[in-house]
Amino acid sequence: MKKILKEAKHFIGDIIKNWISIKDIIDEGFSNAKFSDNVVILVQGYSRSVKSIALNLRDPLEKEGFNVFVFNPGSSINKNIEYTSKKLSQFVEKVCEKSEVSRVSFVAHSMGGLISLYYLEKLGGNKRVKKIITAGTPFQGTRVAYLGIYTRAARQMIPKSSFLKDLMKDLHYANKIISVRARKDQIIKPKISSILEGAKNIEVDDVGHLALIRSDELM
Repeated sequence: MKKILKEAKHFIGDIIKNWISIKDIIDEGFSNAKFSDNVVILVQGYSRSVKSIALNLRDPLEKEGFNVFVFNPGSSINKNIEYTSKKLSQFVEKVCEKSEVSRVSFVAHSMGGLISLYYLEKLGGNKRVKKIITAGTPFQGTRVAYLGIYTRAARQMIPKSSFLKDLMKDLHYANKIISVRARKDQIIKPKISSILEGAKNIEVDDVGHLALIRSDELM
């Protein structure tokens, strides 16, 4: 329990730090990279962790030749995941138009993986998505979500929630997903909650929930 609370404390601290403006990092979510038909969209997790995911992933991906866009819906903690997924759907269409591509890939952290999966399975995203890489996503829920039960998004991530039961029923496109989970993740409880049937599942040593987005496996 002490380990869970310690990790949760760091997690909440990261949320607070990321309330600051991100205008110096991204411009309306659009990258300044040279155009490439290899388009990647970064999808945040619980809270406005856009700054963190942009800092850790955008530059390395751009150096590899990807055209990177950052999905920034603002704070999503008191919006349900369906709402944020619809925003993601709209963003994908803008990205495809701007980049002149028909398909994109996602790198999604934590709850961002649920947002991406909902888009893939429920909103016709299979027509646009090449691949989704998730990091520390609670596909089966997490007990730590009880700490944020006052928010809509956290309630949806409680194990066996009606949202998760509906989302995980009859998955058709899980083979497009690579789920990366951390052996030392203290936010995803139990850790096997990041395992998604039908997806490629990878376990990483020596990192926690937040550090997963800096993991070599994501690159």
